[in-house]
Amino acid sequence: MFEVARTPYITKILEVKDKDTIIVMGIGKPKTIQLPEEVVEWVSESKVAVRILDELIGHYKFRTRLAHPGAIRSLILLLYSRARGVAPYKTARKYGIAPEQLYRIERGLKKDGLYEFVINLLSLEEYGKP
Repeated sequence: MFEVARTPYITKILEVKDKDTIIVMGIGKPKTIQLPEEVVEWVSESKVAVRILDELIGHYKFRTRLAHPGAIRSLILLLYSRARGVAPYKTARKYGIAPEQLYRIERGLKKDGLYEFVINLLSLEEYGKP
């Protein structure tokens, strides 16, 4: 069974470099990721998004899927899409990436048993709890 929290606090895993670039730490060397401005703003202000990223980066099995910066970018865009209630293919089309990239991450979450955890935490953000 998946433990909800591996640490009692949210670690600093994100650093905003500028308005469309973030640095993600915790998987090998820090990875610089280009994202649209509204996504960078959302991920840097959302405690839920940071919590989910912290858990997924620390998960023994799922973290191997995040070895490439493109996979982390896809994960963040998938989280943004699900948090906004938009289908992943629409988000992918809007930002000019292949929808398969987002669906591949989603399938990985389901295979590793983390999908429900992610969706439940994102639903908490919708109600403004954490």
